[in-house]
Amino acid sequence: MTTGDVAGAELNDQAQEVWGIVGHAVQDGEPGLPARTYQALQTWPDQHVPDELWTEILTFLPLEDQTRLARTSHHTEGILERLAPQALDPTAHTTTGFIRTIYTQTELNTSLSTGKWVEFIPGTDSDLTIGRGLAQVHGPGTLTAVTDEGFVSAHGDIHITTVTDGTVHARSQATITTVTDGNVYAYDQVTITTVAGGTVRAYAQASIEEVTGGNVYALEQAIVTTVTGGNVHADGKATVTTVTGGNVHADDNATVTAVGGDAHIVARGNAQVIIEAGADGVCVDAYDAAHITADSGTVTIHSPDVTITITSSSDGDAVINHA
Repeated sequence: MTTGDVAGAELNDQAQEVWGIVGHAVQDGEPGLPARTYQALQTWPDQHVPDELWTEILTFLPLEDQTRLARTSHHTEGILERLAPQALDPTAHTTTGFIRTIYTQTELNTSLSTGKWVEFIPGTDSDLTIGRGLAQVHGPGTLTAVTDEGFVSAHGDIHITTVTDGTVHARSQATITTVTDGNVYAYDQVTITTVAGGTVRAYAQASIEEVTGGNVYALEQAIVTTVTGGNVHADGKATVTTVTGGNVHADDNATVTAVGGDAHIVARGNAQVIIEAGADGVCVDAYDAAHITADSGTVTIHSPDVTITITSSSDGDAVINHA
């Protein structure tokens, strides 16, 4: 349930902060509890909320959320001191490997303003933006955006919707939908859907589904599925499977396949470039011991060690130049 599901007045800032912590939890109570809680908060703290209702709410809050609730105001601190004193016990959170959860933007901003690393797990259906400060985020959960001067280290099953600036280091099973600016470092099995700007470095088996702009460095065994624009640098055993535009630099043992458009590819080392039929606008500059298999396009050979294989089909006609 959201605030829009309950008719009546909107919540004031203090009540909204409380709802941000308890709202998701009371969904597990009896069917009328979410509405009763929200309606009580519409006039809180000006009007008294019965202890019976607070006690019912606290039943569905884990200890961590009880502690966070106590920190929203002096009023709630007094309520928790009376009804759930364990929430104010500083020794209660000593479990090995404990990582706190943050649901609300207000609490996150307050934590980030300290200048210290903030380690947390986003709450269920969270909508959080990191615009500055240092954050170490663990899954499960979602970050809506990383902007401005935010620095994020993302681990595990964490999803970042947009990166519009700042710096992100993503590891393990983390996913990113769109990068439009900033710097992103993707390790392990991280997946990025679209790179439209900024600079992205993908290591190990990280994958990028589409590059339309910006600068991408695909290193080690990283995979780039589609390139329609921007600049891609493939190194190691990286693969770029479908190129229709942009600029691609392939080094070492990287493999690049061009299928159309006006892409420009530079191949060095032992890189392998495949130009499929119908890709007449593709241009390749081949150096070192690069291997080119061409059914169309234009290939310029810059080294006697380049190996070129010409294939032919009804749709293909490669042009070979010797520099």
